[in-house]
Amino acid sequence: MTATLAGSHAALKTLYPKGAMPKSIQEMFILLKRMKKETNFVGELAYVPLQNANSQGSSAVFTSAQGNVFQGNYVRFALTRVKHYGIARVDGEAAEAAVEDEGAMVDLWENETKGAAVTEMSCLATYVYGNGDGVLGALLSGNNTTTVTLATDTNMNYFELNMTLGAVSARGFASTVRTGTIRVVGIDRVNRTLTFAVVANGGSGISGLLNTDFFVRAGDSHNAGSPSVITGLDEYVRGGSATDLPGTLFGLNRNSDITRLAGQARDYTGWAMEDAVVDASAAQGFQGIGYANVLVANNTDIANMKKSLSPKIIYNRPGGAEAKYGFSSLTIEGENGPIEVLADPFCPRNKAFLLKLDQFSLFSLKAAPHIAQLDENRFLRLTDADTYEIRFATYGNVKCKNPGPHIKLVNFGL
Repeated sequence: MTATLAGSHAALKTLYPKGAMPKSIQEMFILLKRMKKETNFVGELAYVPLQNANSQGSSAVFTSAQGNVFQGNYVRFALTRVKHYGIARVDGEAAEAAVEDEGAMVDLWENETKGAAVTEMSCLATYVYGNGDGVLGALLSGNNTTTVTLATDTNMNYFELNMTLGAVSARGFASTVRTGTIRVVGIDRVNRTLTFAVVANGGSGISGLLNTDFFVRAGDSHNAGSPSVITGLDEYVRGGSATDLPGTLFGLNRNSDITRLAGQARDYTGWAMEDAVVDASAAQGFQGIGYANVLVANNTDIANMKKSLSPKIIYNRPGGAEAKYGFSSLTIEGENGPIEVLADPFCPRNKAFLLKLDQFSLFSLKAAPHIAQLDENRFLRLTDADTYEIRFATYGNVKCKNPGPHIKLVNFGL
C-alpha cells in the first residue's frame, strides 16, 4: 500500500481530535491536568473581575450605619494572551523512505508530532509555576567552558538535550537579555551540568554570559519588560508587605490590599514540612475568603515529607488493605478538612503552593496547545527546503478569579 500524506493526516486527526492534546499526553503533567481549561479567550483581552471588600454600611447606631455606607470594592485584571509555538518537521527523504509502508509513514509523523506536543506541554507545565519572565535556572559556574554547572535549586526537568538556550542577567523584567544562543549537547541531571559544543560565553555562544546569569529557552525571555510566556502561580501568589509591595499585574495595582489581591508568601526555613502546611492552611483560613484544598510541590520535596510523616498525615487505601501507596494518596488535615498533596516534577524545588484550585484556569483561544490548522491544512511544505512541517500554537494565559486564598511556601523543606 502506498503511503500518503493524506493517510497520515487522517491518522493525526484521530490522534489529535480538533487539534487538541490527547489525554495520554495530558496525563504526564500533574498540575496542568487538574487545572480547569477554558478555550474561549476571544477578543483582544479579557476582564477578570474581583471583589476584595464588602459594603461597609454598619454600626450600632442607625444614623452612623447610614453615614458609614460605602459600596463593596470591585477591581479587575485586564488579562492578555501570550503566544507560544511548537514545530515538528519531517525530512522529505525520510518521508519517501517510508512510502511503501503506510504504517511507517504514520509512525514517523506520530513520533515527531508527539515530540513537539510534549515539548509544548512541558513549557506550559514549567511556566505555570513562574512569574512570566521565562527563567529556567541560575548559572553557578563554568561560563568560560563548554560545561556549566547550575545552581543547587535548579529543576533539571526544565532542560532537554538539543534545547536552544538564551540568557538574562537577572530574574524579573528589568534584566538585560544577552545576545546569542547556545544548544545543549549533553546533560548530567544528577550533578546539574549542561554541556555545549562551544564555549558558553562569547564566540558562537552567548555574548557576555556571566556566572550570575540565568538561562531561558531561546525566544522566551521577556520582551522589553513584557512577558513572552504565560504568567503563573509565582506572580499571582506573590504575597508582599509594606516594604515589598506586589505592584501591578494585568493593569491591577495590588498594593492597596496585598493579601486579597496577591495572596501570601511565607518563609518556612527550618520547619517540618507537614507542620509548615498546617501553619500555612491556618494562615490562609484566617483570612476568611476561601479554603485551600490542594498542595502542590516537587516530587523530591514530597518524598522528603513522607520520610518525616507525623500523625497529621493520612494514607488512603483505595481498593483494600493491599493497595499500594502513591503520591496522589497523601493528604494532610488542614483548616477546613483534608488537603490533597500533588507531586509534580515541574514544580520548583523547595517551593510549594497551597491552592484553592478551582480559582485557577488555563484560559486560551482554542486548546493550549493545539495544531494550527485554520486553513484545514495540517502539513506545510517548506518553500526553501525538502521538508514537511506541522505547527502547534498556544494563545492564552493563566486566569485567576481570586488570588486571596492561596499561599506560597518558600524554602519548603530547607
